Amino acid sequence: MSVILIAEDEEAMLEIFAQVVEDLGHRALRASNGEEALVLARTEPPDLVVSDHMMPRRTGVELLRTLRADSRLKEVPFLLLSAARPTGLEEADAFLSKPVDLDTFEQAVQNVLRVRAAPEEPPRQEPMLAGARADRSNGTVREEMLNWVAHEIKTPLSSARLNAQLLLRKQGERSSGDERKCTEIILRQLDRMNTLVTSILDAARLSEGKLALRLEPGNFTAFLLEVVQDWSELQPQVDFLLKGAEQRVELSFDAERVRYILNNLISNAVKYGGETRRVEVSLSLSPGLAVVQVRDWGVGIAAAELPNVFDRFHRAEVAGGQGHGLGLYIAGALARLHGGTLGVQSTLGEGSTFSLRLPLSSSRRGL
Repeated sequence: MSVILIAEDEEAMLEIFAQVVEDLGHRALRASNGEEALVLARTEPPDLVVSDHMMPRRTGVELLRTLRADSRLKEVPFLLLSAARPTGLEEADAFLSKPVDLDTFEQAVQNVLRVRAAPEEPPRQEPMLAGARADRSNGTVREEMLNWVAHEIKTPLSSARLNAQLLLRKQGERSSGDERKCTEIILRQLDRMNTLVTSILDAARLSEGKLALRLEPGNFTAFLLEVVQDWSELQPQVDFLLKGAEQRVELSFDAERVRYILNNLISNAVKYGGETRRVEVSLSLSPGLAVVQVRDWGVGIAAAELPNVFDRFHRAEVAGGQGHGLGLYIAGALARLHGGTLGVQSTLGEGSTFSLRLPLSSSRRGL
């Protein structure tokens, strides 16, 4: 049994994190602010610290840095939680974005405890700021406001989602199908709310040039296979075809952000694919670029609307008012941040093809 210190200023979140930790067989120490967490850590050194970032009397990152400066506590692993992506998050042993998934949280706790004595990994690549830097003072204020909005909205969302997941787990086989269905609907609606909040915050950061990319080299073909496989399992009634996966393509990309782009394109292909229920994803190479195309045979987009599909808050008339009008705007901006482009070809009534172009790794360009 390990001793796990949990620092969280929202009482509901503190109690649910403690309950999850205790259900895993560990002992939980509870702190409602950063200073209290520091006192508890110095009184009884924990095996792991789980901390929110935006807390009174010491933020999560400030708590982390204070512990690292203490010779008795500098080796204690630290799991940081935040609705935003605070400066200094890379100093933590692990980071989870709120709202936190129950299984993901449990797995993160177990993983950090398991690798506590393992050799340290090489430092992560520093985030690359997207776009030109805004005025320092104004930019800082805006970023603080965005972080505050994220924290104030996503923290109750996270609490509601974790409680709904716990309820679903406890219902198990004993509850009626109607009860489980109601809980699953609650979870889906909470996920929709989280997606909307995330999109609004991302759109704001993009317009301010404040969104950060974490570029890492990797096998893009394997990544694309994983994305399409996830969709095949999520939507078994749709026929997903992946072409061009026999070639290995190396890219330097932000997996989380590119997954957002692809998920948005595939989601639209499923949503507006009509009766065909078929989505084709293809991977090909052109000079210096990897090209991913997502094609459907559905309702298509009118020629007059094509120039505006990547605008903020634009929703095609054929969409019937669905969506929040930010998905393609964010996807296009993320493609540009990677040095690539996102385009579309479409004919009304015949379907659409979205093309994502990303620059190849420098070593591959020379081939």
